[in-house]
Amino acid sequence: MRMETSVTGGGSNPGKIMFYLGLLFVVIGAMVGLGGVVGAFAMGDPGATLFGLFFVVMFCGIGGFFAKMGYDSMHASDDVLAEGAAYLGKIFDYAPDYQILMNGQPCITLVVRYFMNGQIREARVNTGEVTAARYPRGATVAIRVLNDMAAIVPGSVSSTTIERENDLMNPDFDPSGMASSVGVSCPNCGANIVVPLGMSRFCPYCDTKVSVSSDGRLLA
Repeated sequence: MRMETSVTGGGSNPGKIMFYLGLLFVVIGAMVGLGGVVGAFAMGDPGATLFGLFFVVMFCGIGGFFAKMGYDSMHASDDVLAEGAAYLGKIFDYAPDYQILMNGQPCITLVVRYFMNGQIREARVNTGEVTAARYPRGATVAIRVLNDMAAIVPGSVSSTTIERENDLMNPDFDPSGMASSVGVSCPNCGANIVVPLGMSRFCPYCDTKVSVSSDGRLLA
């Protein structure tokens, strides 16, 4: 079995903050800068007029840049939720994202594992929240994926059991070492299953954890 990764979904609260902060910069730049330009022009001061124009361009340019980034972030998940393919997955882990801060605290990024065409995939989704209280490890969640972007379906976190969830939550699945697999017989029920070399998976028939060595030998 092979594991691949997909990237983060957007549309969180930090995007809204960035959008409105950018608009604030644009408004301040336009009002203060243009006011200074008009006053300098009325006094016949070319230097002050140029400085006012520079102030307008700088503040409006910076503000426009942040506003666009925030707008794109706010609406990224809208497109994913509207057009993306739907999957049920498990919240495998989460970690702080120090690139996105709210009140000085990092927002939480979820690692959601799900199956796509029989392969385990990982989606990393920003929650826009600074705690993971609403996203416990092992919970089931509905996600949508579009063009390597992922978004959580609002209100979908639950304790629902899904097929092969033990495989999804198995920490022995390593994204960096899943190129080769071997077919073995389950030591408990005798079913034929495929296990990555040097790793393990749970038998889909009796739920026994089956491990193999890096050279393909079944481990007791």
